[in-house]
Amino acid sequence: MLPTLTRGRQITAAAASLTLAATLLGGATAPVLAHGEATQVSSHSQTEMLQPDPTSPTAYEFGETLAGLEGEELEITFLAEIIGHHRAAIEMAQLELERGTSPDIRTHAENIIANQQHQIDQFTRWLDEWYGLTPEEAMAQAPAEAQEEMKVLEEETQMMVEELSAVEAGEDFDVAFVQKMISHHNSGIIEFLELQSRADHAQLRVASSAGITAQQAQLADLRTWLAGQN
Repeated sequence: MLPTLTRGRQITAAAASLTLAATLLGGATAPVLAHGEATQVSSHSQTEMLQPDPTSPTAYEFGETLAGLEGEELEITFLAEIIGHHRAAIEMAQLELERGTSPDIRTHAENIIANQQHQIDQFTRWLDEWYGLTPEEAMAQAPAEAQEEMKVLEEETQMMVEELSAVEAGEDFDVAFVQKMISHHNSGIIEFLELQSRADHAQLRVASSAGITAQQAQLADLRTWLAGQN
């Protein structure tokens, strides 16, 4: 059992992360029920209301898990998750370039591909240099709770990509891409929060802060664009 003081610090860190996340994300969260299940909103209703997809409750759970980790374990677990998260964003952005029609949103997709591929390369290199691990090996070394959450997040992200792949080219695709990318960026910011202040390596703290800044700026633009489509 963890000492009382240590548990207290972890609980405080988790609470602070969730409070900051809610502030950064503008309350863009999925309503959570007693057992952590989000209320379901049909994709048809979301399209009519032109609201972003809800942020996964599992992303917040993973943020709490990161808040309870320290040092090498914190960095390895984060890097194992964020690399896959970025890969999914790039996959969706590539679909936008293939099927979208809005010049503004296509520009955002190009920026997402460039920025997140840069971080994937950076993070993969650091995992190897610092810990001698591939992203897959890092995931296998993560705590069991984190592995379970990462598995759920991967499944949810894959479903997001599949849903987007089913949308036909045109203006509707732009809307669907923005709705899903807002949710995806929200999750990314949650994952970055602990690392920007508590990563052992200064390079990772700087990269996490840069990731938050870039995704916050994109979120503001995407939300403004989506609101203008009503």
